[in-house]
Amino acid sequence: MRVAVADVGTNSSHLLIAEAAQGDAGGFRVLDALKDRTRLGECLDGLGNLTPEGEDRLASALTRFRELASAAGVAEVHVYATSALREAPNGAEVAGRMLARTGVYPAIISGEREGELTYLGAAHAVELGEDNVLLDLGGGSLEFVRGDGQGPRDVLSLPLGGIRMTGAFIRSEPAARREVQALADAVRAALTPYAERFRVRPGTRVVLSSGTAEGAAAAIVARRGAGGGAGSGGDGPEGVNGVSFTVAELGALLEHVRGLKAAARARIPGLERRAETVVAGLATLHAALTVLGASEVTVSEGALREGMLIEELSRFQAYRSVLSARQRSVLGTAERFGANLSHSRQVAALSRALLDALHAAGEPVDHEDRSLLTAAGALHEVGQIVAQSAHHKHSAYLIRHAELRGFSPREIELIAQLARYHRKSPPKASHAEFMALGAGDRDRVTRLAAVLRVADGLDRSHAGAARLEGLRRAADGSWELSVSGVTPLDLAGARDKADLWARVFGPLTLRAP
Repeated sequence: MRVAVADVGTNSSHLLIAEAAQGDAGGFRVLDALKDRTRLGECLDGLGNLTPEGEDRLASALTRFRELASAAGVAEVHVYATSALREAPNGAEVAGRMLARTGVYPAIISGEREGELTYLGAAHAVELGEDNVLLDLGGGSLEFVRGDGQGPRDVLSLPLGGIRMTGAFIRSEPAARREVQALADAVRAALTPYAERFRVRPGTRVVLSSGTAEGAAAAIVARRGAGGGAGSGGDGPEGVNGVSFTVAELGALLEHVRGLKAAARARIPGLERRAETVVAGLATLHAALTVLGASEVTVSEGALREGMLIEELSRFQAYRSVLSARQRSVLGTAERFGANLSHSRQVAALSRALLDALHAAGEPVDHEDRSLLTAAGALHEVGQIVAQSAHHKHSAYLIRHAELRGFSPREIELIAQLARYHRKSPPKASHAEFMALGAGDRDRVTRLAAVLRVADGLDRSHAGAARLEGLRRAADGSWELSVSGVTPLDLAGARDKADLWARVFGPLTLRAP
């Protein structure tokens, strides 16, 4: 399986294309990578909205990402957007416009979610202990994560990113000591209320991830002299994963670069592309580490996008491992027709969850319903290999002729018709193939298609994060569905596709936190 993921930050956007490593759950081999210096942080108006120029930069990057992924045989790029779009008042609208312009939807995630995924990426890159504190510095925010060998346990996101702090405090060239001191005071003031949660204890391993941390590691190694020093672990910006240095060394580097102009800073190994923001970035990290009582840190090159890869591949491998023989045949068919496997898995999972919730509420459901709906969820978009237009009809045709193993001809026809009705027109008496079914199977297709349409709508963004929290039937026969992890696009998609649900089960209202 191949996966393409990208993160959209305040300063740059990164794409990573990888394939699952055989026999290593969550492991991967990188096939290609691309960095685009979108610099969205400098494209904000007075209200914090992303400007048209920023949208153009983002659209250009996402288009390049999509084209590179397509060339590698990956159907879709899974994109998460962080601080820049998260804090922009028009961020959700921009994300929707990106889908229309580029075919890629940058799902906006919380700082806490960003921290969790970054911790997962760091755990893949460096050896973690029983108690770890991770600091991840972006352009707009600084995430703190405390966790153990099993995963993150506490996450905090503060608006202390390198670009943000540069704009707020660093105005002189070279930077004045008073400016760096004012920045450090602001970091201490912001972090002190939360410091005990992330205080360094005996045995705590402190990990840094970010381009600024990697640049600092490269510069410190260079300052130690050719060959590095004890525990350096690297020889420059291309090999700093696992490099350790002291907070005192970081402070010395900060004082050195503070006294230089940007042109001179750009000549320091590791800082070539961060000359404009590195003083604020180093000052922010140094102040935060001092507040937390850290004395030594280790740099991880694994961060958000690596965490995204690991999570996606682990989910897929877990999904594959529990499939029956007939469902593995379905998966193989989806792969053969180039379906978006992440979206297919998510829609199948949401469909089953909705069906189980209906059953718990008293609606009649049997084992065959679950099996058919799972298969239809996995195959509903295979028709896109023929054409986007009318792909639901193409899906039905391909399913009928795909020779699915383990299914009877009748079951294959039901799966095909479920895929046929996952979008556009619901079943009608004027549809000859639908009317050719027996009365019981017509009812089954109608009920299950109603579920499939809502499930598909709940992953309209293809972010794969929607989760069902509860389904409740009111006394008047209407339903309330509580969901979490959804994007605005997902909510709109589910509401738009709840028409058949309303006809079959009763009106549906969606609630999200």
